[in-house]
Amino acid sequence: MKTVRRRKSDLDERRPFWRTLPHTYLYPALGFAIGLCTPLGAFLMRYWLANPLLKTLWIRYELQYNFLFYAFMGIGTILTFVLFGYVLGLRSEEQRVNNRILRARLDELHLKSVTDGLTGTYTHGYLHEVLELEMQRALTGPAPLSLLLLDIDDFKKVNDLHGHLFGDRVIKETAETIAACVRTDDIFGRLGGDEFLVIMPGADHDTAAVVAKRICTSFAKSNHMATVSIGAASLSGTEKVSPADLLHRADLNLYQAKREGKNRVCAGGKVASTAVPVKPS
Repeated sequence: MKTVRRRKSDLDERRPFWRTLPHTYLYPALGFAIGLCTPLGAFLMRYWLANPLLKTLWIRYELQYNFLFYAFMGIGTILTFVLFGYVLGLRSEEQRVNNRILRARLDELHLKSVTDGLTGTYTHGYLHEVLELEMQRALTGPAPLSLLLLDIDDFKKVNDLHGHLFGDRVIKETAETIAACVRTDDIFGRLGGDEFLVIMPGADHDTAAVVAKRICTSFAKSNHMATVSIGAASLSGTEKVSPADLLHRADLNLYQAKREGKNRVCAGGKVASTAVPVKPS
């Protein structure tokens, strides 16, 4: 099954090169630059105080008689600042590594909190959160947005005949089949029980119908242990509807697909006007 698609966060953005350097290299380099500025700054200050008419002559004699002074000052301050930068870099790099490990752990815990344990897909709460965000984006665009609400046909009979462990296996295989059929940018998860939801950003009614039909056809061709009924709902981005309204449209279409014989797609109602039945091949 496809791994859960994770959204790109701000921390995943491309960082400047200098921010990727280990601090054990970066801080000593800064120390070298600071140490180098000490003799250079002393020389420039003395040059600024020198007689304007004799500056060229002053530079020659200053370097001739005070070269050892500038060399001693430069070597001493550079070594001091480089050593200080290295010690500081060791502590800073250790802290940065610990922070990176902590962020990875937090990401892992967050992923577990939004992932269904049985199917590995997104959970009910996270799907509703993403749906609100995608609705806002669609209305701001404007851009189309579609939903696919899926339900396993006669799942209660499967549990009654074969037991709940077998039912869990059916749910897991159903999730794997759906995940293999949806688009890369779609957000797919388990609403609860034997019901699933696919959020399709940028997908209009026709695109949603094609994907939904592909899902049903995949169940029919693979001799799956169960079939699914799908209710689709779409908006163009100009309708002033809430996430609950759009989800309700998909829910009504799902029940219409159940009434028409199951194992089919219904995308009727206000959003669309066609039902796409799928028969096993």
